[in-house]
Amino acid sequence: MSVNAMSFEQAATVLNSLYQQATGEVGLTPTNLSDYISVGLKTLQAGYDPLAIGISQMVSRTIYSIRNYESKLRVLQRSNEEYGAIVRKITPLAQDFIDDDVWHANTPTPNPFAARLPQLWQSNFYGFDVWESDVAITRAALKNAVMDPGEMGRLLDLVLGNKANELEQGRETWERATLANLIGAIYAMNNTNQVRHLLTEYNSETGLSLTSTTVYDPANYPGFIKWAYAQIGRASDLLTERTSAFHLNPTSSTILRHTPKRDQLIFVWSKILHDMDARVLSDTFNTDMVTNEVKPYTASLNFWQSLSTPDTVSVTPAYIDGSGAQVTASAQVVSDVFAIICDRDALGTHYHDQSVDSIWDPRQKRYNYWYHEARRYWCDVTENAILFLLD
Repeated sequence: MSVNAMSFEQAATVLNSLYQQATGEVGLTPTNLSDYISVGLKTLQAGYDPLAIGISQMVSRTIYSIRNYESKLRVLQRSNEEYGAIVRKITPLAQDFIDDDVWHANTPTPNPFAARLPQLWQSNFYGFDVWESDVAITRAALKNAVMDPGEMGRLLDLVLGNKANELEQGRETWERATLANLIGAIYAMNNTNQVRHLLTEYNSETGLSLTSTTVYDPANYPGFIKWAYAQIGRASDLLTERTSAFHLNPTSSTILRHTPKRDQLIFVWSKILHDMDARVLSDTFNTDMVTNEVKPYTASLNFWQSLSTPDTVSVTPAYIDGSGAQVTASAQVVSDVFAIICDRDALGTHYHDQSVDSIWDPRQKRYNYWYHEARRYWCDVTENAILFLLD
């Protein structure tokens, strides 16, 4: 099944794999995301939503006294008002201009009641990824492990705070996978306007023959990185134009979109930013240029999918084709990922339900705490996005 068939996909297995890649426990692993990312299908599904009548429960944060962990991709989170249980997204399609009959001397009198109705593209987002976690706190163990009520409270804070951090990192892992899915989808669609091969373009302009290795030579790097930075700034400007160039369009029509600066997201591999700051900006021009010239939200990521292979994505992405149907995707390995700039509506996550419940087990004298998560992670390739590769 798939979230795009309105199912609740059990996501624990793939989450564990992504989690281990993100924490460096295992190396980069090809990951099939095609059943877990909602893609905005044109076909309208129908079904019963078992969570629609549920009430989300939250644990009081006063219990978490250890250092809290926050997702580095919280910018992708959307509210219930933006993305509810089932979302339909309606986009107007472009219509051509026509000749003005008033100025045609020999044109027969036109029918004043002739109408050209608007054309609309409807995307439908379905399904959720679900998983759970649990922890048991035993009364007998607490009695043996602590010396006084204050120490017991600190131990409970430690255990439950650590569980909260685990859940937050699980959410971040899926948010990171959603970004990896968008990267894989753009690469697979292979729209020349959306995939920029920076070294190839730079070599073509300069007559050089740099590679992803030789570009880091001190004689080569400053010139290249300033040029690459300019390309990202230029791309940011181009996304503000109302055009069909930077996203998927329906097979027989066109979607015109523009992304104002305030709605742009830029994700950059952190190594690039540190290299730029240490090796170029500090010696050549004002470091405020990065923040003053490129206004959108910019996130610096230490890795895209795997801590052990930080500049590479290996996924089977979920996305749609020009008919609005989900593509039977093939695995994509995208290396040398430099940066990606996109519309905020190109990807995101909606937290549909999160709850914690506990029960007292009188036989074992313990409290069992159960945490449940239901999330939608979505990509919309009809929104603007540009991928930059260092190749």
